[in-house]
Amino acid sequence: MLSAWKGGLQTLLDQFFESLTGQIGRAVTKSALSQARKKLKASVFEALNERLLGSLAAQAPEPRWRGWRLVAADSTTLRLPNGLENQEAFGVQWDNHGQSYVLARALGLFTTASKLMVKSAIGRYQDGERALLVQWLPHLAPDDLLVVDRGFPAAWLFAYLGQLGRGYIARMDRLGWPEVQSFLRSDRREAVFTRRVTPHARRQARQLGIELAGGSFRFRLVRVLLPSGKTEVLATSLVDATAFPADEFATLYHARWSIEEAFKLLKQRLNLEQFTGELPESIRQDFHAKVFTANLAAALAASAHDSLPEAKAERYQPNFAYILEHLRNRLFRWLLGGLDAQEAMDLLALFAQTLELKRPGRKAPRPPKHVSPKPRRAYK
Repeated sequence: MLSAWKGGLQTLLDQFFESLTGQIGRAVTKSALSQARKKLKASVFEALNERLLGSLAAQAPEPRWRGWRLVAADSTTLRLPNGLENQEAFGVQWDNHGQSYVLARALGLFTTASKLMVKSAIGRYQDGERALLVQWLPHLAPDDLLVVDRGFPAAWLFAYLGQLGRGYIARMDRLGWPEVQSFLRSDRREAVFTRRVTPHARRQARQLGIELAGGSFRFRLVRVLLPSGKTEVLATSLVDATAFPADEFATLYHARWSIEEAFKLLKQRLNLEQFTGELPESIRQDFHAKVFTANLAAALAASAHDSLPEAKAERYQPNFAYILEHLRNRLFRWLLGGLDAQEAMDLLALFAQTLELKRPGRKAPRPPKHVSPKPRRAYK
């Protein structure tokens, strides 16, 4: 499950055990895998990820911005096998032709500097991304600065973050708050407001098991002018304009884009939606397994990048797809027997030679009505 990028399950199993034993033959059938994985909880992959993150944190401190670690939060949808068990676990949707399908919502907390998914969750599509986010907010450190897009802001969420003592930056320009509307009509670059926590906001929070204590919260609005000429409005809990200058917020919010790239990697490079099992627990296993694999590849890429000369490191970065392919047949062998120090050094040297040019500022307009490619499933 950690190594299966794409292909038929039996083909992947045969290739996998051939790489381990060096012998051609049928070592394990896909039926045997299906029976064995019923005894495995998806939480084992979450535990592996926690161990990896703990070891990385012990080796080197996370880069900070004015004492804060930037943590981006975002969600994506996953198309699941349309079985009755998945419909019950994740809910059912209907298309324009009356055909049923199953969507899950996956959410991640992503450190923008180290490119690591520190927390992840998969749940029902109807629950919404805020409901998935709430379960991880108490796990944020006091010096974590949460960065979210315009799908997340809500009065109860900002009040709850203030209650927890956590900082945030959120895009607000399409939110119909009176404070945002008056700020947009003005010519001010920034302003600080106080908003009352209404009974409606308390009811919304209570539905998610949250009791709001305070009667109001303060937030700061910052106007950001984009190169396209459009205006963004960002809300933040960092109300001290001297300690946190408004000029730096555009760069901070732009760093959130790295979690979009992380989800693209999971879905396109690691073929997350081509699940190796049909049942809900198999879906969760595949999801958390791919998150662990992506984090390990990110750690290897960071090590290879750190070995480059400073002038070269500013212009180039390791090829992530190349690193993933080298993990395919090595990852499980490392988990079984450990990583040989010489092999690690040779691999990092190879990764440091396989580089891609950084292209800051490069962007392509998102085409209208763009449909992401989905792996086709065989007719059952």
